[in-house]
Amino acid sequence: MFRPRHTPSNPAEAPGAEHALGRLLARLHRAAPQASQGNRATRHSGCAFTCAAEQCVMDLMTDDHAGLVEHSADVLTHLLQVWVAQGIDPEDVWTEIDRRTRMGNLLLALNTAERTSAPTRARKRPWKIRTTKLP
Repeated sequence: MFRPRHTPSNPAEAPGAEHALGRLLARLHRAAPQASQGNRATRHSGCAFTCAAEQCVMDLMTDDHAGLVEHSADVLTHLLQVWVAQGIDPEDVWTEIDRRTRMGNLLLALNTAERTSAPTRARKRPWKIRTTKLP
């Protein structure tokens, strides 16, 4: 039986982006040039991110565990370089991931809730999500 992962109800209990990415992010902030939208270094980081992500997919398809680990580290490094160049705070991304995880766990709990007061055919779940399209 599938059980949703525990997410702390208090966001202060959850480890943040600083905990997970602190040292790497600090190094990137020190080394990053003052970037503008059209900065060549930003474009290079974006291309390097794409290449590393493609390598991850190829490693996944060929069951190359060592390659997947190596290229995953490259993906994270290049993604952080892009974030630093564009002024994106990793804490904002971390908060968005946490929000999506909590929402997913809530929807999963609502969709798998058993109601024993009605027969199986008569059970209605008006909250059941049937599409991912937004209105």
